[in-house]
Amino acid sequence: MTLHSNPHRMFALPLAFPLVVCLLMIGVALHTPDSLRAQEPETVIVQGIASNGTDGGPVPANMPITLHAIDQVAGRVATYTSTIDPNGAFTFREVKPLAGGSYVLVMDYEGMRYSELLESEELASPVEFKLYEITRDISVIVVERQAMIIADVDEANREIQALEVLSVRNASDRTLLPELTNITNPADINFLRFSLPTGATELSVQSSLPGGDIIPMGTGFAVTAPVPPGDHEITYTYRFPYQGDSVSFSQRLIQGAEQYQLLAPVALSQIQVSPLEAKPRIDVGGASYLVWEAEQVLPGRGVTLQITQLPQPGLTTRLTKQVSGVDLWLTLIPAALALALGALLLWAWFRAPRSRQAETFVDSQQLARRQALIQAVAVLDDRHERGQLAEEDYRTRREELMDQLRGMPSPAGD
Repeated sequence: MTLHSNPHRMFALPLAFPLVVCLLMIGVALHTPDSLRAQEPETVIVQGIASNGTDGGPVPANMPITLHAIDQVAGRVATYTSTIDPNGAFTFREVKPLAGGSYVLVMDYEGMRYSELLESEELASPVEFKLYEITRDISVIVVERQAMIIADVDEANREIQALEVLSVRNASDRTLLPELTNITNPADINFLRFSLPTGATELSVQSSLPGGDIIPMGTGFAVTAPVPPGDHEITYTYRFPYQGDSVSFSQRLIQGAEQYQLLAPVALSQIQVSPLEAKPRIDVGGASYLVWEAEQVLPGRGVTLQITQLPQPGLTTRLTKQVSGVDLWLTLIPAALALALGALLLWAWFRAPRSRQAETFVDSQQLARRQALIQAVAVLDDRHERGQLAEEDYRTRREELMDQLRGMPSPAGD
């Protein structure tokens, strides 16, 4: 039977046709993958320009560059490679977009490894990646601010737990690359060094500097990491003893300091610190701190600190522990980075306008935590690729970091 042999069906077909089409479309939609229905791109192209930030430095052409894509939800890292062309341009093709993910660009140049942290939304625009020539002259380093924070006092054992925070700046347009092999006299040492009080124990060091080692040196330690141009943070914690109700030790400040401070919780309001000058109190995380300060300390001159009227056993045992100290800092930061990120937040508090401190404290905390965790994952992956970490240790530490990342809220705008 043809369509034209039944006049009634000639008129019935146009009326039923829209219904049939709708049913077919629904059936197709139900069997179409979500990615096709949403028309989301399966891959994207990431482009950028690498330039030499040193005046007169050459374009880093014909060199490899790597992009690490960090999937915070799945706990995976994908790696893409490219080569820089004669004009400094580079392109990564077929990069899988990650909702709320992060990306790290990595490149080796002149014995130095450079990295750049990117968020998903930054991939749509050309990425600027800057490298530098090297210098061996440590005089390019300026310590803008160094603070010793008394985080806890155990008067029962007469022991102080301290946190030191440094804001370091390489004011030149070259990366300081330490010389570690041809050192014949102290004048040849061109890496960062720090002093510790006599009897210091449990040293733990964190920094935003790329790579390097922590090595004991004299009465303190050294950080052999390169220092690129710009601002960097170094923090370290340790314990040291005191006798009676006082302690005296030399803060050598080998690199000098434009501003040196000592902070103590108000629970220690009876203590005296010399020869620093007393300054107005500050509040951090709901706790109030006393402040003493010195300015424009020349390299190597340092200060001999004298802290007196420290707590004695049986009087106010663990008083500072109850209102301040380590517990406070641990509430502000992820366990894996502990006091280091607390110190970064403290500097952010110092630099923020007073009227905005309360508004930005939580956001700054979350951003610092998230960025530091991502950087820690990238560094861990890099060390594993270089064969510097055993497989089991690598997987355990990496899973701990990724668990913390997955447990954090995504930044606004992700």
